[in-house]
Amino acid sequence: MKNLPRPRRSAALCAALAALATAATLATALPASTAEPAAVDGASSASAAASCWEIKQTSPSAPSGVYWLLTPAMAAPEQFYCDQTTDGGGWVLIGRGREGWKELYEGVGTPAQVRGTVTGTGAFTPRQLPSNLVDGLLNGQAPDELEDGVRLRRALDKTGSEWQEVRYRTDNQPRWSWALGSATPVTSGSFGTTAFTGGRTASFGTDQTYSRVVTSEAEAQGWTQGFAYGSQARGENSASTYIWSNTATAGNPRPFTQMYLRPKLTQANAGFTALPASGTPGNTQQARPETGAVPTSWGVTGLANGSGELNSEVQAFAQIGNTVYVAGNFRYVQKDSAGTGRVEQSYLAGFDVNTGEWISGFRPNLNGQVKALAVLPNGTLAIGGTFSTLNGQPAGAVTAIDPVSGAAAPGWRLGVENRVSGGAVQIRSLEVREGWLYVGGAFTHLTGATGNPVYARSAARVAAATGQPDGTWNPAFNGTVVDVDPSADGQRLYAAGYFSTSNTANTYRAAAIGTGAGASVVPWNFVPSSGERAGYQQGIEEVGNRVWVGGAEHSLFSFDTATLTRQSTNITLSGGDFQDVSAANGIVYGSCHCGHWNYSGASTWPSVGSNFQMADKINLIGAWDAGTGEYIPGFNPVMKGRAGYGIWSAFVDSRGILWAGGDLVSSVSSAGKSQWSGGYARFAPADATAPSTPDGFTVSSAGGNDTLRWSAAAGSPALYHVLRNDRVVATTTATTFSLPAVAGARYYVRAADAAGNYSATTAAAGSTGVVPPAPQALIPAGSQWKYRFSGETPPTGWTGTAFNDAGWSTGTAALGWGTTNLGTTLTASGTKPLSSHYRKTVQVPDPSQLASVTLTTRADDGVVVYVNGVEVARANMPAGTPNHNTYATAAPSTAAAVAAPVVVTVPGSAFTAGANVISAEVHSNYRSTPSTSFDLTASMNLRR
Repeated sequence: MKNLPRPRRSAALCAALAALATAATLATALPASTAEPAAVDGASSASAAASCWEIKQTSPSAPSGVYWLLTPAMAAPEQFYCDQTTDGGGWVLIGRGREGWKELYEGVGTPAQVRGTVTGTGAFTPRQLPSNLVDGLLNGQAPDELEDGVRLRRALDKTGSEWQEVRYRTDNQPRWSWALGSATPVTSGSFGTTAFTGGRTASFGTDQTYSRVVTSEAEAQGWTQGFAYGSQARGENSASTYIWSNTATAGNPRPFTQMYLRPKLTQANAGFTALPASGTPGNTQQARPETGAVPTSWGVTGLANGSGELNSEVQAFAQIGNTVYVAGNFRYVQKDSAGTGRVEQSYLAGFDVNTGEWISGFRPNLNGQVKALAVLPNGTLAIGGTFSTLNGQPAGAVTAIDPVSGAAAPGWRLGVENRVSGGAVQIRSLEVREGWLYVGGAFTHLTGATGNPVYARSAARVAAATGQPDGTWNPAFNGTVVDVDPSADGQRLYAAGYFSTSNTANTYRAAAIGTGAGASVVPWNFVPSSGERAGYQQGIEEVGNRVWVGGAEHSLFSFDTATLTRQSTNITLSGGDFQDVSAANGIVYGSCHCGHWNYSGASTWPSVGSNFQMADKINLIGAWDAGTGEYIPGFNPVMKGRAGYGIWSAFVDSRGILWAGGDLVSSVSSAGKSQWSGGYARFAPADATAPSTPDGFTVSSAGGNDTLRWSAAAGSPALYHVLRNDRVVATTTATTFSLPAVAGARYYVRAADAAGNYSATTAAAGSTGVVPPAPQALIPAGSQWKYRFSGETPPTGWTGTAFNDAGWSTGTAALGWGTTNLGTTLTASGTKPLSSHYRKTVQVPDPSQLASVTLTTRADDGVVVYVNGVEVARANMPAGTPNHNTYATAAPSTAAAVAAPVVVTVPGSAFTAGANVISAEVHSNYRSTPSTSFDLTASMNLRR
């Protein structure tokens, strides 16, 4: 039995589903539509199914291919590849690739790339759906509750001719995460027909050859990730091999793998709800920084004094006016890795908040590190560290400077001593509250303008205006204080560090101290992550009704400010300690030298055990919701440090841009490119503002169609969602859209931007048109056809009604070779023919009632279609009359051909009463093409 609460849906999904539920209660003005729902065959956005499973249940003969899917948790219909063959079908592809899978929340590539090339050498570069889209496909269902778990289809040989089926079920996975190499528990599974129990997603299986899945990265395999085989298996380093290895001798080769899920959602159980006539609210993305960094303008580099993680290049930030101050142990400022514009400006520099440009007029000269910054009420900048001179003159380790010139601020004086034997002065933290400057570090005495030393060990407060120490307040910690944070009401000072007592009272590594005279200790039974109560804490921050504490060993915990009882826990593995805790705009930032996973709900180190809630990727800095304590997985930057010391300070400027600093040397930009980042990287706020609701929405009906019109929305709309009755049925970039009329339908429109925000909908507008009769099937999918597969010239007149096809073979569509879901496999002796030919006779009793016939086929590789001997469509074929040896002009895969159907509407006048012949010829792009296929459907559109 687990003793931690387990969220079943992500916050974003809960919000989306709650919005739908709220909308359902508002329906009053217009009655809900009684129109019959559209077919849910997934053939179009208007007929999107709730899952691949629903398509298979509705149409058992549905082939594998690309289909439209939509759940209430998705913003709009999207196309996905469905495997409709394996184990009863109904599987949706969420990722595929060989080596190089990533653990990024946003996935890799685009949904179109995931579905577009699903196998073959062109699919070796991994493509993975965004995590929030996977959650949408699951409609909020926890991945660890999926009946069929996760499915892997792995290549078993180097040519991709043999495959292995793997199933596994997980625990502690309430929402989707690509944290493949984490300690997420695997409860059970199978390799083919061989079952197993236990393991972690990092490694599970029954042997070290082919019944093993290893997702962790390793130096021997070039630090790549994938769904590797065991340590005794081998692959090869080849661009075309289906089992890749960095070297022929390295174990754990990475096979080409497809990953599928099988949510068993239907229209009946997905939860679609009729929309109110007044419309529905909009939706905005969770406020957070972008994962990609702002392009580098300037940076800092070089070590000015000392080395090691406590002497990293960047250790503090602050802002005054349009200047952001960067402090630490750097030596130079420069523009790029080549040293362009390099200037020696050690320990403290200023940069323009708008442009990132270095401010050359701010040139303070210090002889030691600056580890802490604070803005004083009079507009000067307080600096603290290990320095003893400023601009060539003696200065205390805490001083105030002019924010423009860098000169010492007049009238401000503070001397700092450390009278502990062998002790050195070190200032680690500065914070201002209610006229006091609170100081944390390693020291014992402070001296102001009066010249009388005041005893205050490791933490003190001085008058912000003058630097005069308060002799009535001395927490007297017995160890270094790394961070201080005064409470919002000014009644407490929170402190974190290496101490264990304050004035003899127990305050192990974290403390809450009253700010009244005497510095009384507020009882707090702080228990760190290590069972031996070892380590230290390095960051502390009060945010709302929680105080957050981070440090060793790998922990970030939050506590209720009223009771100081623990509210949330996080442990990072593999990785390191939290080094800074800061907050802005409802987000808490935890900075660390971690580089793998954050385990929400874990509270112990060195093992997180199985008693945690969720594993997510984290890299040097993470974000948490200040109100709920939940990890925000959408902020997932990629950065690298010079020595792996990580981030030591984070700060949000007046423009909402996050500055993260430490020993950084590179980051991945918002454009997805690696860039030099000297000491720090900046991250702009993600777009969390929706476009406005479109105005002037009207619906008119004519000719069996409903035409919707509206005015362009303000903001930055990328497209518009067209809603009918209870769901989105289409998207468009235009401000007008037509679709077949549906009796009793009511429509809505909303604007959506590229970031996924969308506006409230318009109020409903109803259809007034007369709905034409529903199309009637003339040729269903999978019908029988007369066919000819020969290298000889086809008979004259084979496309017409007079031709006798009695001597032709008969086969069930789809017809072809080298692909799945074939009804008939074509074979020929000798050289494989370049073309195949098909005929089908259909009966049309009364052409006068026939408005048109819609033909739908595929070009795999090229196709020409005829009705009663007259060409009506061609695709991927050259101009002119084709012969049996004409080459197609393209070579799409079967999946791509099915995903891009050839559709033509033939007027009813092309048909006669009685027998009519529909014929087609299919051509290959080259004789050795590995696959081809043919099927065709025909629907009669009757007159009203």
